[in-house]
Amino acid sequence: MKIKEEIKNNPQIDLTGKNIFFYDGVCVYCKGVVHACIEGDKDNLFYYSPLQSDFAFNTLKRYGINSYDLLSMYVVSNYNTSDEFLLNAAPASNFVLTRMHGELKELGKMNSQKPRDVQDAEYKEVADTRYEKYGKMEEVYIPEPEIRSKFLF
Repeated sequence: MKIKEEIKNNPQIDLTGKNIFFYDGVCVYCKGVVHACIEGDKDNLFYYSPLQSDFAFNTLKRYGINSYDLLSMYVVSNYNTSDEFLLNAAPASNFVLTRMHGELKELGKMNSQKPRDVQDAEYKEVADTRYEKYGKMEEVYIPEPEIRSKFLF
């Protein structure tokens, strides 16, 4: 699934050392999570990139991941530095949530305290049923102009 050609990244954004949240761009649930995170990201710690984008494909292939497989959400932290690292699934979710403000931060703390196998099972349940329970869009979600600068395509 391709993203509309008229959507271009801002070449003036310096992503060095930033955190990038990679998500399924056609998942209705994922869109809601991203919007909640944008609201909770009072410190502007994150950029967001749909897994269907060229940016996601090129970034994640460095880790041997084909982003078009849509297997998980991912976070690349400290992008393009010697400290860069990748998280996926429940650890990625907790990484994002614990850096938010308000209820999302509390949710992240609560999730992080659960045994890892419970975290993984809960994540897998949502990931495996996200389209059936919440819906799937026909095209990759393109954010509103007021928040588009937070997205990488």
